[in-house]
Amino acid sequence: MEFEKGGVFEVCLYEDVAPKTCKAFMEKLPYEADALQARFAGEEFFYKMPLEVGAENQKHPVAGSIAYNADRNWQAICIYYGPKIKAANPFNLIGELKGDLKELQKIGERIWKEGKETVKIKAAD
Repeated sequence: MEFEKGGVFEVCLYEDVAPKTCKAFMEKLPYEADALQARFAGEEFFYKMPLEVGAENQKHPVAGSIAYNADRNWQAICIYYGPKIKAANPFNLIGELKGDLKELQKIGERIWKEGKETVKIKAAD
């Protein structure tokens, strides 16, 4: 996962506990979208990615978590970047970002303060 203004992370998917969501996610790659701040949910940003899957492995996230909001009105990948998470509902927990979580927090704060930022996701080479 690569951010337009800097920052690259490896995505580690939880295929054993969220196989349907992870499979749908992988089938969309490569993918590019605008990440937006989800301040009402705390330290979270998201980007739209329609996967057309239902509830699976619904758990509350921690910093570095990647989740999928399967609500048909949202269908978004949610990335949590700090300890102040106010997720009202658990979403499909599909993986985590590997890398410097302090850098991830800086990216989240940058998206919050500067607005949307393009994120690119591709399968590992």
